[in-house]
Amino acid sequence: MSIIFYAKSSPVQTIEEHTQCALAKLKQLKEYNKDILTPIEWELLETAVIYHDLGKMDIKFQNKIRKCLNENLLSDTYKDVNEIPHNYLSPVFFDKKLWKQKFGRDMYEILIKAVYYHHNREWLSKGDWEAVEHYVKNSLMQQMAQFSWEKINLPLKLNCDYFSCIGFDSEQEDYDRKLLKYEKIKGLLNRIDYCASSGMENIEEPAKDKEGKGLVDYIQADMSKKEFDLRPVQQYMKENCNKNLVVVASTGVGKTEASLLWLNNQKGFYTLPLKVSINAIYDRVKRKIGYEKVRLLHSDAFSVYLNEAGEEEPHIQYSNSKLLAAPLTLCTIDQLFKFVFRYNGGEMPLATLSYSKLIIDEIQMYSPDLVAIILVGLKTITDMGGKFAIVTATFPKILYSFMEQLGIDVIEPTQNFYNPITKRHRMVLLQDNEFDFEKIKELSKTKKVLVICNTVKRAQSVTEELQKSNTSVRLLHSAYLKKHRKKLEQEIMEFAPGGGIKNTQTGLWVSTQIVEASLDIDFDVLFTEMCSVDSLQQRMGRVYRGRWYDLGDMPNIYVLNNYSGYGNVVDKEIYDYSLNAVEHFNGELLEESAIEDIKQKMIDKVFDPKENPKILKSNYQKTIQNNIAILTRLPMYELEKQDADSMFRGIDTKTLMPRTVYEQLYREGKIEAWSNKIKNKAIPYTEKQKIKDEISAYTVSLAHYHKLDFDFGHEMIYKGSKIYIYNGEYDFDEITGTGKGIIKKYKESNKKVDNFL
Repeated sequence: MSIIFYAKSSPVQTIEEHTQCALAKLKQLKEYNKDILTPIEWELLETAVIYHDLGKMDIKFQNKIRKCLNENLLSDTYKDVNEIPHNYLSPVFFDKKLWKQKFGRDMYEILIKAVYYHHNREWLSKGDWEAVEHYVKNSLMQQMAQFSWEKINLPLKLNCDYFSCIGFDSEQEDYDRKLLKYEKIKGLLNRIDYCASSGMENIEEPAKDKEGKGLVDYIQADMSKKEFDLRPVQQYMKENCNKNLVVVASTGVGKTEASLLWLNNQKGFYTLPLKVSINAIYDRVKRKIGYEKVRLLHSDAFSVYLNEAGEEEPHIQYSNSKLLAAPLTLCTIDQLFKFVFRYNGGEMPLATLSYSKLIIDEIQMYSPDLVAIILVGLKTITDMGGKFAIVTATFPKILYSFMEQLGIDVIEPTQNFYNPITKRHRMVLLQDNEFDFEKIKELSKTKKVLVICNTVKRAQSVTEELQKSNTSVRLLHSAYLKKHRKKLEQEIMEFAPGGGIKNTQTGLWVSTQIVEASLDIDFDVLFTEMCSVDSLQQRMGRVYRGRWYDLGDMPNIYVLNNYSGYGNVVDKEIYDYSLNAVEHFNGELLEESAIEDIKQKMIDKVFDPKENPKILKSNYQKTIQNNIAILTRLPMYELEKQDADSMFRGIDTKTLMPRTVYEQLYREGKIEAWSNKIKNKAIPYTEKQKIKDEISAYTVSLAHYHKLDFDFGHEMIYKGSKIYIYNGEYDFDEITGTGKGIIKKYKESNKKVDNFL
């Protein structure tokens, strides 16, 4: 009686069935774009797909599946030997002489590596392998003799001599080229394998709908409906759709549509720094433009799908997103760029980007650490054949020197594209320790006034000072429960709506940098603490957002140079360079034009080596340079995915629940009910996600370096929740929508630390 060789238990699938499914996905990929690989590379990838799971014939693996299925176990005469992961067993089926002769030495090594590393498991050493070689040759040989599939002509002799192929020697001749080829083959093998396992119908969704219309058609139809012609930036990006671009364009000139036109109906990824901005563009593309083949990919994407009313199941949409199948994916860069850390499993996005087009929106908002990651990522993507466009309101010109150093082919802009409303701001610099509170209160009687502070603690203290004379003040920052922050964000947008919407309300809001880019708001006057020049310009964009300046000589931007957050929230050197730039334009009406853009000139006085040679010796430059050096020399598979996640964020974020909130929820029985439902295996994943979203509304996420008082060891709301109880105070009145939020309580040893963002 022949043995059934299983590949999976849920759903039940044999090795042959899974491999046939994987080969079907490979065929789809080749039909989608045969130019992804050369003919010999396609053949090598097909071979890897055929052989990648043959190690599952191992008795120990088969008995593990059979136990799950309540079937009789196979006889195992090697019970003293631990199970060897199947990806380490699969390469033994490659006839070294046969495949080396067919593909050549380098490609044969790529074939072995791709199969050997197609899962991330604890490695086997040469010593480990020698200890189990007898088991492999005997036990696996017995299983092999009973496996029959016409696609495979199995060799009579197993190949246990492949350890020389699995290392990564950076001193090897032509190492970088070989590594790129390996990462592409390995990444595509992973993607094919995951798609076959997921049950997803298509590895690549067609870019055009049933009517033959693609994204470009939908954009042009939407513009035609509004009687719009292509704007200059849109025409420029459409004409240069086959080139790597840097495009400098201000808000309101149609740069989102320009970027989407640049994709030219090809597979694309559109990245933004903030999830709320991504969600807004997702809604715009899907509902206003009408292109339904768009997907979201960020840490809260599944929750967005859950809340959507659509025909497609949320888990199907999310799987489609995670497996990068959509013709257009809107995402954060961490979902794509972790491959630069060279951990096992990071190749799938890179291999996909090798035949895709990538949009990086607002690069000036990223920290030097993240800029280095982006630059190294762009170098690898373009070397593999992918294309990119950086679209930004202002561009730090020092980045061109890094691109040149890395050999990134890019077209520098010959012109910038600006809003037709070119005169919006007059700025004045205040050299003082504190805001003029009386002036703020007086202006708020007749205007919408916004005060932006560099830290949460400062925003709380400024609000407290303004309230002393019974002035009505609203406060918004990052340290509110998510449900309260959402309420406050909605209220500030209703108070000072952007998009040309007008209302007669006047009053005063105090906030932090969270309003810089995520909210579409339009205030009359801004009082802000001095910060980096790029951040300052984002803050200025919250005032006279779509209006001509009409105040005569009166400023609508007041910048207070009080060194708040100096050397902590804001790098000291960047603060000093930015201060110099602001002083240079103090009191001027800031005008945008194709000939002379004062705001870009402000940026240049900080980040352009020609205007500010000091930037070449700054910590900003050194941070990017050092990180590029580290990333380009990083050994393969030295880091784990968890390391990459942590290093990518640059901070260790923790989710907290204030103790007073926890105790109230505990008394109501909600904590216990949530915990029981999350642990209940009978409850579907979608329902558990709804519960997690409900819990999340009562939490706040903050960086660990804030030194807040919570105990990582014992103070979670329930075991395994990863939500820690915060022992400080929390202040918020849900009726009035007012309160300080989290009031910082330091650990005893950190009382003097003041870096609460």
